[in-house]
Amino acid sequence: MRRGLISWSKTELPEQALDARVARVQAAMDLAGVDMLAVYTNPARESGVAWFTGFIPYWNQCVMLLPRTGRPVLVAGMTARVRDWIMRNAHIEDVVNTTKLGADAGRLIAERRSDAVVAIADLESVPTSVVAGIRPNASSVIDGSVLLERARTPCDPAELMFAFKAASIAHAALASAKSNEIDAARLVAAIDGTARQLGAEEVFVAVAPDLSASLRLFRLEGTTPLGSVFAARLSLAYKGTWVRMVRTFGRSATLARDIADTASAFAAAVAPLPRIDGLGRLTAFLVEGCRTTTPLEPLTGSMLDDTRAIAPGTVVSVQATIETNGRAILVGAPVLVGRNGEASSALVAPQFDHAG
Repeated sequence: MRRGLISWSKTELPEQALDARVARVQAAMDLAGVDMLAVYTNPARESGVAWFTGFIPYWNQCVMLLPRTGRPVLVAGMTARVRDWIMRNAHIEDVVNTTKLGADAGRLIAERRSDAVVAIADLESVPTSVVAGIRPNASSVIDGSVLLERARTPCDPAELMFAFKAASIAHAALASAKSNEIDAARLVAAIDGTARQLGAEEVFVAVAPDLSASLRLFRLEGTTPLGSVFAARLSLAYKGTWVRMVRTFGRSATLARDIADTASAFAAAVAPLPRIDGLGRLTAFLVEGCRTTTPLEPLTGSMLDDTRAIAPGTVVSVQATIETNGRAILVGAPVLVGRNGEASSALVAPQFDHAG
């Protein structure tokens, strides 16, 4: 659930940074013969439109239209009463408020060019009504996912700054949870409260209350007691940039030492990224990242059949299960993937709680 005022900070995300992103994509459109790029967004898939415009929707859905020249136009499924708020918090040419996203997006495309080649990012997962409204108004509709993905790689300085900020919030929030806590509800409250106080606009905490019984992390409903060794996974967003962190907590000094021993194993495993040979030596792993419009999209993992390449110079979130002295320890952190021979590194080094 998003809380608080989400506004565009031109200090954190200058207009020049957004203009550079738009120009990079428009150059790629020109080479590919694409006249219009359409990017769909909703509260679960804000990462595409937020990257172009700085705008993060609280609710409802939108379609961003990027022509080969000029700034984007936002077709928003929100009432006109929020038009001024959107214009203040989005680096766009205009906003069209409508209940017919596809039809009005198609109309705007046709008004600009009757024979436009339209690329739609993540075409297969965009609602049918949106695609159906655009298709009759274009000479052809193609998938724009590869075009957008290549333009987003590597991460630019503003995107890295948001990732570092989100990671630092997650680190502080998990550090506020203590190994001597006995109630899972209070554990979640401490983590969620700290994250929101530090500026996270969305927070999701999952808990494995007793790792000796189950490694499954789940969203807590009500409360449950915590065992002698338990784990929390924190997913949060800062200005539309998502990260995940996982921490295991142990009540005894022996447990704390076993948990701490996983830090070096985790660091060694992520260092070879984008190669995954280091991760393959772990008991289990999952790598998530944002290629186009979806945050924390599964890219590769020990339980995934379909995998995607990890791009150098991007930020991914890595979760792992590591066996230490016969005990399964859960750990995870956002990682900056190395490039040009540089080793990957956790944005914020894993920190493990000792017995309280």
